[in-house]
Amino acid sequence: MRFDGWVSPLAILLAAGMAFAAQAQTVGGRWEVLGPGPILNGQVEGIDGGEVVGAVNTIAAHPTDADVLFAGGANGGIWRTDNATALSPTWVSQAENIGSLAIGAIEFDPTDPSHQTLIAGTAQVSSVNYGGPRIGMLRTTDGGANWQLINPDGVLDNRDVFGVAARGSILVAGTSAGVYRSTDSGDTLAMVSGAPGTGLPVGKVADLASDPSNIDVLYVPVTEGSARGIYRSGDRGATWVKVSDQAIDDLLNMISRKTEIAVGNAGQVYVGIIERFELVGVFRSADGLSPWTSLGLPTTVEEGGVAIGIHAGGQGYIHFSIVADPGNSNIVYLGGDRQPEFGAGVPGSKLTFPNSIGANDYSGRLFRGDASLPADSRWVPLTHVGTANNSSPHADSRDMAFDALGNLIESSDGGVYKRTQPGNASGVWVSINGSLQTTEYRGADWDAVSGRVMGGAQDNGTSESVVPASAIFDSVSNADGGDPAVQDRTSATQSTRYSSHQVLYRFQRRTVDAANNVLTAAFPELAPLAGSPPLSGQFYTPIAVHYSDPSRLIFGASNGVYETFDRGDTVALVSNRRVNAADANPMVYGAIGDPELIYFAADLELYLRSSASGGSFAQLLSLPEVPRDLDIDRDAPTRLFAMTRNNILFSSDGGGSFVDITGNLTALSPNGTLRTMAYLTGKDMLAVGTLTAGTFVSMGTSGFGQWQPLGTDLPSVPISELSYDDVDQLLVAATLGRGAWRLETGDIPVDRVLADGFEG
Repeated sequence: MRFDGWVSPLAILLAAGMAFAAQAQTVGGRWEVLGPGPILNGQVEGIDGGEVVGAVNTIAAHPTDADVLFAGGANGGIWRTDNATALSPTWVSQAENIGSLAIGAIEFDPTDPSHQTLIAGTAQVSSVNYGGPRIGMLRTTDGGANWQLINPDGVLDNRDVFGVAARGSILVAGTSAGVYRSTDSGDTLAMVSGAPGTGLPVGKVADLASDPSNIDVLYVPVTEGSARGIYRSGDRGATWVKVSDQAIDDLLNMISRKTEIAVGNAGQVYVGIIERFELVGVFRSADGLSPWTSLGLPTTVEEGGVAIGIHAGGQGYIHFSIVADPGNSNIVYLGGDRQPEFGAGVPGSKLTFPNSIGANDYSGRLFRGDASLPADSRWVPLTHVGTANNSSPHADSRDMAFDALGNLIESSDGGVYKRTQPGNASGVWVSINGSLQTTEYRGADWDAVSGRVMGGAQDNGTSESVVPASAIFDSVSNADGGDPAVQDRTSATQSTRYSSHQVLYRFQRRTVDAANNVLTAAFPELAPLAGSPPLSGQFYTPIAVHYSDPSRLIFGASNGVYETFDRGDTVALVSNRRVNAADANPMVYGAIGDPELIYFAADLELYLRSSASGGSFAQLLSLPEVPRDLDIDRDAPTRLFAMTRNNILFSSDGGGSFVDITGNLTALSPNGTLRTMAYLTGKDMLAVGTLTAGTFVSMGTSGFGQWQPLGTDLPSVPISELSYDDVDQLLVAATLGRGAWRLETGDIPVDRVLADGFEG
């Protein structure tokens, strides 16, 4: 990968970590991607295969070739396909190790007649509210084969880039801090917002839109500060003039969470304004100047005459898209979050499907608007009754564009979809996800009996591999995936898999054989035993299976730790402390010689129950930072590891005292990016996963604290969870944006780790 031009301090730190890592010989072989790409039977309607993948925040369609399409994942990086019109497009990942896969915007440069120049911006736009670092802009001049990092002097460090425009040597970025502009291809960047003579006030810019009919004209919405409004530039971002009217300004002066602009081929401009959680205004101008016309709001009328808009899920602050029709200057398309149930908005009503437009699930909610029509007939659904087959893409729209054939391309938290004939009700929705791999797994576990992986994903439920060595997965359940858990150590012929939605909803138990056949399936009641209150799940409820007893589990509920001896049929509250659960699973259950052992972390404290404690928990030392993960040596359970954001701590006496074993990991993974760890049973190794620096390993016989890179070919993606399976001797990495990966550890010799270790 080529890195040209100035490099930011943040990028220098990342590069320093990579250079430091390069000095340490890598332990282990290649990380192997498992998938998914795609997940079948996901939460869409009327789409063959039901394909979903994960959040795609932005798309760029080639202006003359409908087969070429670029996609930017919320945490999945930049992808390109050269056969977007195929039934199952082939996607190729780009810029995997440039420092961040969190993509906020991507656009073609219209001044390049070869259409090989694009610019992208990094931003934290995941629904999980974290992701790769915001390192600036990326630029390619060869169709994506190479990308250049643009962030001179670090001016874009930690800035969300919500919109970009490239005009040859001129680059413009609309960011959370305002507009930046370069006139020398990115060698320098100047802040335009608030600069004398620019006409653009200081304040957050929530979007940057280009006029396809005039490459000199740009628009931005300023949504913070004392001079909020819609601003227009006629000289490629050098100077700006306010063009919005009082009605638009009044809405922007409310708590505007998101505002987007679409410009059509005739110079017409559409503005959509989100106030807090929902769309509150849609406006149109024939030429980007006054007058502006309010187009009202798209709604459907549900039970009791209740009108519900495009944000039935209240997620307008992150899920909204808008695009102008390329052939009709009066038509605009809008995307929101999800479909409402029939009965939504009516107190006491039973919430059911189908709703008034034929939706049978929480799928996508999109509309077509025609400004030339009367207000009562202006908006019509673009899904369900607005299609020929009652189809709908995944919920939670993020971006829209038109391909060269006039098809509407839409991206969402489910991936990328196409709407044929979007101007009428004859078209249908189809998936163009193909081999795209942008799943945001928050956890994953390996099943050694069948040789499959199962993961719980943000927005795309729980899914598992169908056939070993295939990236095609199948959906186990939809919505947001909970913490997956597999019990595979007590039988060579059967395993038990546990899965759920958010807040432990529809907790499921399945018994599966070695050929991946489901033998039994049940939804355990989690019935509280006498004296225990009902279990109340956290949004992401940690689950830990017992190390050796297949009937035992513990749950990190919002009202305490619950234990079951019958695989979830009944539960008992054993501690009223709430386990830390922000993408974490700091719980350990069972060890050799101590079946009653439980370690868990709540706030800054660690707690221990052992066979010798008579069923009670002892509070251990408080840590200086919140513990994010815990693990132990199962053969010697007094050897305890605790991870915080910045440090790894080790106790040899069961938490009575700790030593810091972070060592050179600070240099290998700068900026406090530690996320997850796993102790490799039988090897006396501790593996660590980070935000973007990769994975590392340290050896107990060398004293821990001497860290080396672990494995190769893993992208610069956040690692949500590491899970070690000591039966198959492999490590599984659940990544937030690139699915699940595995690393074989059986061939890592101990003497090599020791020989390659650092001194001091």
